[in-house]
Amino acid sequence: MAVIGARPATGIGGIGRRPRARPGAASRPRPRRLVSRRRGALASISALLVGIAAAAALGLFYLSQSTHVAAIGYQISSLEARVAKLHAEQQQLAFQIGEARSPSTIEERAREELKLVTLDPQVIRFPPTSIDRHLSR
Repeated sequence: MAVIGARPATGIGGIGRRPRARPGAASRPRPRRLVSRRRGALASISALLVGIAAAAALGLFYLSQSTHVAAIGYQISSLEARVAKLHAEQQQLAFQIGEARSPSTIEERAREELKLVTLDPQVIRFPPTSIDRHLSR
């Protein structure tokens, strides 16, 4: 059996029920509609502002990352140039070591710096070794 003017229950007990309409309230304009429109407009504006802020944050993050990558690239280029320079210096030092160890350079330095002279091969005598003693018998 249905009661005329009765509303369905929307919740348990007093929770979730709609407020009853007052008899004199029907003639007054409802300010809720204006407030709900304003709330909708504010919600869309705030969502737009959040979207703009998120896009700006992503843009700044992208710029910082690309700047960081470019700086690392410059450091790599600088270090590669330094490696090439040190490799060339290493080759130059290896050449100088080989040149200093050559017999002609050693002989030249002995004559000029130490004032040594070469001996006549006929003047040079070596003591006999044990092998020479056994061969002469």
